[in-house]
Amino acid sequence: MRYGPRPLPPLKSLPAFEASARLLSFTRAGDELSLTQGAISRQISNLEERLGTRLFDRKERALRLTAAGQYYAEAITDALNSIALATEGLRESAEEGPVTIGATSALASIWLMPRLNRYRAHDPDLPIRVLASDFDLPESSGDIDLVISYSRTPPPEPEACKLFDEAIFPVCSPELIESHGPIETLDDLLRHTLLVHDDDHPDWTGWTPWAEAMGRPGFKPRRTVRLNAYSMLLQAAAAGQGIALGWQHLVDDLIAAGSLVRLGFGEFPSRGAFYLRPLKPTASNARAAPLLEWLIDSGAQLTDDSEEE
Repeated sequence: MRYGPRPLPPLKSLPAFEASARLLSFTRAGDELSLTQGAISRQISNLEERLGTRLFDRKERALRLTAAGQYYAEAITDALNSIALATEGLRESAEEGPVTIGATSALASIWLMPRLNRYRAHDPDLPIRVLASDFDLPESSGDIDLVISYSRTPPPEPEACKLFDEAIFPVCSPELIESHGPIETLDDLLRHTLLVHDDDHPDWTGWTPWAEAMGRPGFKPRRTVRLNAYSMLLQAAAAGQGIALGWQHLVDDLIAAGSLVRLGFGEFPSRGAFYLRPLKPTASNARAAPLLEWLIDSGAQLTDDSEEE
């Protein structure tokens, strides 16, 4: 076995040698490592053969380290201690560090954060970190436990779960309707300022595909305001600055609170769904498992509510 350009000894023999050197007994080393005395003796013999030197003087009733064995024991003990400390440090970090959830900025601020606030009533001691980004998340870094993302096709992870389907429809503030009258047709809508999400992500559905689905291809709105953050776009809509396309599960809470109203036409089923994707096996990520199940239940509740409507 080699590590880069340097040869390595049989790695299984190193714990056997360290224990034997510390205890000066193959029998006691075997008891400590749950091996037989014979297995320990064979491991040491293999190691000595690989090294080309004796590590122990084997007396009838005593075991002593040779000079080479003393030198090697000090080096191996330091190396194994370093490995053990690094392993324990990583385990403690994994156990004590936060559960990290990745999502887009809009989903994180509008949908996820209110639900995490409710979850903390069940598990107030769980540290949670939200990594919000409208660009590609560093999913391969090992730092993210769960990702909530929109996709037109089911994701590849075997434990991925669909949270909810989406529908898209126009929304505005109730004050805008009170000031300018009902908005009941596409022509009524086009007389107002349209709030445009300035995002070219291929999964995003904007006004152009929406208008095509409504039978108005090639339409050109008279007035637009472009914003590059969807949460800011909804704030602008709630402030009466124009009409936005609302993604159902991102605007439901705002509609329920009376900040936005849903226009009575123009619902457009989206081509994809939001998925909850564990990036680490839940069997080895016990702290994240209850939160995962709770978020899945939250998505199921939204689906049930939509079906009742």
